[in-house]
Amino acid sequence: MFKLLSKIKNGLTTNVSRKSMIVLYIIFVVIPILISDSLILSSIYNTEKTIRKHHLENEANAIHYTFFNQVDQAAKLGSALYSSLYVHRFMHTEYESALDYYNAYQSFFDDTLLHLVTSQSGMSFKIYIDNPTVINGAEFQNIDKAKGTDWYEYVKKSNLNKGLYFDTKTVANHIQRTVYFFQKLNYYEYNSKNIMLIEIDYAQFVEQLENLNYEFKAYICDDEYIRMSNGKYSNVAKDYTTVDNLKDISYVQNFEAYGQNLTLKIVGAPTSFWYMFKNRWHQLLFMLLLNIALPLFVSDLMHTTYKNELREQETVVARKNAELLALHSQINPHFLFNSLESIRMHSLLKQENETAQMVEHLAKLQRQYTEWQQDNICIENEMDFVKAYLNLQKYRFGDRLSFELDVDDDCRKLLIPKLTLVTFVENAVVHGIESKTTPGWIFVRISRDDAITTIEIEDTGTGIPEEDAKELLFKMRNANIGMLKEKGRVGIVNACLRLKMITDNKVTFDLDSEQGTGTLVQIGIPTECLEGIM
Repeated sequence: MFKLLSKIKNGLTTNVSRKSMIVLYIIFVVIPILISDSLILSSIYNTEKTIRKHHLENEANAIHYTFFNQVDQAAKLGSALYSSLYVHRFMHTEYESALDYYNAYQSFFDDTLLHLVTSQSGMSFKIYIDNPTVINGAEFQNIDKAKGTDWYEYVKKSNLNKGLYFDTKTVANHIQRTVYFFQKLNYYEYNSKNIMLIEIDYAQFVEQLENLNYEFKAYICDDEYIRMSNGKYSNVAKDYTTVDNLKDISYVQNFEAYGQNLTLKIVGAPTSFWYMFKNRWHQLLFMLLLNIALPLFVSDLMHTTYKNELREQETVVARKNAELLALHSQINPHFLFNSLESIRMHSLLKQENETAQMVEHLAKLQRQYTEWQQDNICIENEMDFVKAYLNLQKYRFGDRLSFELDVDDDCRKLLIPKLTLVTFVENAVVHGIESKTTPGWIFVRISRDDAITTIEIEDTGTGIPEEDAKELLFKMRNANIGMLKEKGRVGIVNACLRLKMITDNKVTFDLDSEQGTGTLVQIGIPTECLEGIM
């Protein structure tokens, strides 16, 4: 009897000991492994997800820029004819006979070289005129020809002065997609019914998107239809496809283009948990080996934690670099190229072919200059760029624009983010001098003391309303990446953001403006920040 009780007692003790060991094993081995595995998997997943998001954002930004670049060519042509007194006179002349009109028609194209401009850009146009003496022809039609068409009804309904319209037309009994840009020609006569319709080559438009060669397919849509894409549903000979056909949407970006509210949708980018780990198999293998070794070598856990923290720091640095590169890709000095294009267009209209050719070469040189091998440039070179820009603007404004540049000698070799100063100068020209009918001045002054380098950009233009000035100063002082997606002075926001980045947010901004008198922008930068950036 006692032997039986002893065996039972020993058995119970053994069972208790085993249970304790299991409990201790779970608490000190299994649970730490599960926690560490969860943290590692979560870190890998979030890192891959962030990288994927940046890739999609970069693709969306590139397609968005390419789309606007194509439409802007039509907008420039419309703007040139919109303000042309020569075109206005041609449309409003009452012709005594068909021969009289024909002669004027021939003279018009001989003088303006519009056929050459449109053929080089892959565009065609028609001008609809409210003038009964005009004979319907290829480029000029009576306004009655437009009435009843879908695009004309859209123009009347939208009440836009210029805009974008997607449509289809029938060519040789086949449907063909097209993109229209319309411009009311009412610069000299507000109530004029005359309107210009520019047809953009849809096939060439889509080809530009396809040439970007991105991994995933992107679709530009309105509320009902897929209007354009870099892959499927881009057939020019078929009617537009409804947005209901799009599935598995991975990224969405909304934007407005000349009256059209559009959405850029990227589809097919895998986001599943296991897909995120497809390229991280070596890390998973390492984790498996770690799980096997952990019960024997607890110290490995500390080593793994350290490595994971290091990877997280590297991810943060990589994300910062990606954000900086995103800023670079968004810096598009429209102000320079738009100015050069305006000068070239006016030269062509006036048959000043030599001037137009020189401007075209200059535009190519400047595009080469603005390539982003390095973000930073010495102030001396940046001021050369400012001077070149202002000289080009004098070609446009003549005696209405004067400028003075004053840089201390000990400031010339300091480094500054490229195209920051010229961005503020361009803003002063466009928003200060352009709308002023009397002569105006632009002043750029750069000086330094032992600690602070001060940059001043002043204009004697029309000034900024008080509320607008407060809003602009707020954006300058609080510039961030999110603001770059907003409408308005994104160039100023971009310049301020890059200055904040290279100074670790130590730069200061002030703005003083008075309507009718002018505007002064003051930038204070710690000099040590401009001496040490690379």
